[in-house]
Amino acid sequence: MAFNALTMIRKNLINCKLIREKKSGKLLLSEYMTHFRPEQETCPYCKCKGNCRIHGYYSRRLIDFVNGRPLVARVRIIRVICSCGATHAILFDPVVPYGQHSLFFMLRVLAEHFLHIRTVEKICEVFEISLPTFYRWKKLFASHRQDWQGSLASIETSLRRFLLDLVRKTSFSDFAVRFFSLTGISFLQSHKNPAPYQRRLKQADSFFQ
Repeated sequence: MAFNALTMIRKNLINCKLIREKKSGKLLLSEYMTHFRPEQETCPYCKCKGNCRIHGYYSRRLIDFVNGRPLVARVRIIRVICSCGATHAILFDPVVPYGQHSLFFMLRVLAEHFLHIRTVEKICEVFEISLPTFYRWKKLFASHRQDWQGSLASIETSLRRFLLDLVRKTSFSDFAVRFFSLTGISFLQSHKNPAPYQRRLKQADSFFQ
């Protein structure tokens, strides 16, 4: 019996400096999906390549900051299924798992704060976010900076400097891949991914009850 293990396949599309990427998250996704071929995917569960096919779609909100204001879009996320029975959602760099705001949006908010462009109150007003949301993102950014640099190195590097170094990296996707390999989550993702082993145990228990 094959368990229906739901996981994510991350697609790293920002192969340039983040500050050079001028397209919205929705546009990047639309362009990528015109060339997407499920049969070329490798299943993260069984590690086999060539056995995936499109299994369905689901819609989710993606909030970008376009032309000086928040823009709410609906994007269609593809799910693929492998012959082993595992299903996977295809997600890409600008989509932060379990969040509605795009990576671009969150980094723009933090940049305006660290560069002293606006006060916190004005940032929340312009970007239409709450104060608790802003401080949660700032705390998360600091935590992920420490995960990436280590506790001692992060003490020596300000959050402002880390953000500037991050957006100027030659390829943001290279950083995103390495951060995921190090931590098991995407950058600025607030919730841990479900553990595949624990999930399969629950599915097995429910099956035999």
